[in-house]
Amino acid sequence: MQHIRSSVESILDSIQRLRNVDSKPRPNPVLSYHGLAVHPQLKSPLFKIPPELRNYIFQLTLSAYEDPNRPYQPNAYYYRPGLTCALKIDTDLLLTCRRVYFEAHKISLSINEQLSWYYREPPGINNGHVPTDDRLGSVVRRRHLKTIHVFAQQVWLEGRGFASFTRLLDSTLMGYANPMTLIITLRHSDWWWWEYEAPLTLDPKKEGQASVTEHSRPSDPFHSKSWGNQFRNVRGLKKLQMELETVEKKQRELDEIVERAKGWEFLLGEGRLLLPNKSITRRTGWTGAMLDTVNEGEQDFDVYLMNEDIGNRLEDPPAIKARERLEATGVVFDEAGSVKGLPAHKTCTYYVVTLTWEAYSYCHRQGYVRDPCGCIE
Repeated sequence: MQHIRSSVESILDSIQRLRNVDSKPRPNPVLSYHGLAVHPQLKSPLFKIPPELRNYIFQLTLSAYEDPNRPYQPNAYYYRPGLTCALKIDTDLLLTCRRVYFEAHKISLSINEQLSWYYREPPGINNGHVPTDDRLGSVVRRRHLKTIHVFAQQVWLEGRGFASFTRLLDSTLMGYANPMTLIITLRHSDWWWWEYEAPLTLDPKKEGQASVTEHSRPSDPFHSKSWGNQFRNVRGLKKLQMELETVEKKQRELDEIVERAKGWEFLLGEGRLLLPNKSITRRTGWTGAMLDTVNEGEQDFDVYLMNEDIGNRLEDPPAIKARERLEATGVVFDEAGSVKGLPAHKTCTYYVVTLTWEAYSYCHRQGYVRDPCGCIE
């Protein structure tokens, strides 16, 4: 009996010792990132939820938004839907701890567009004379960029500027920047001689300024220095979007360009093609202020023309009639980005068409198919 009692006491003593050991606080396992110790933050509710849900929270928190404390003047060249105010990204979350930073800092780079202006940019933004690689930021930033949005004047697109831009995007020259999507926006004030209401024209196969009367055909080759031939420098490109904007009275001219663009096919590197996706073409409109003062209030040649001449001709009849004409052709208006409260003679109705091209690769089994082909070798 004594033997059994001793055995039971020994077992109970062992259990108590195990309980004492288990009750002691255990150190958290230490994570490592690039040689730095990272606390796992296991007591935080944020790190008790599935990583997919946590990443979604990070995306919502780190998405760029228009800062109402820094509004743009409605009559500035850079004012438009989505850019009525300076954009802001709240990065305070990244300062909370190392684990949050290492998990989330790439997300902020991949979900937000990298905006680049080539002339007529917002205050505080580097202009088109700054080298592209400086505009795109550090190597770490370039490595994770997914979308680059360029606001370009037509003279830059058709000249040497765009060729230099695409060469810098190429992975062999810049190292890391292989954007999935490239967006090119030509605003109303970016077209050749918009001040004089010159006819709109755009041709990806011609060198230099496009002709008003002669347009390239689908069977024509690309000139080596044409802007359409430069996409072959961006081998990681998956999607191209062109956002073409003009005023309502030039809707027919822009629609003629859009019709020709349905046959535009761009060569990419490594035997790939950018082919138009006609099913997702968007036609939108918005009401803005008459272009006026820009660049910190300096009066320039454009301002003089707009105030003295063109400003009286762009919207005749008034903007409300222009909007009705666009809506009658199926154009959807952007209410959030439209200017409100201005008298009719100070407003301008804009017409925007967004075209999309998607990358296709040549598959020996299926021909040209959308990236990736999915074949198993």
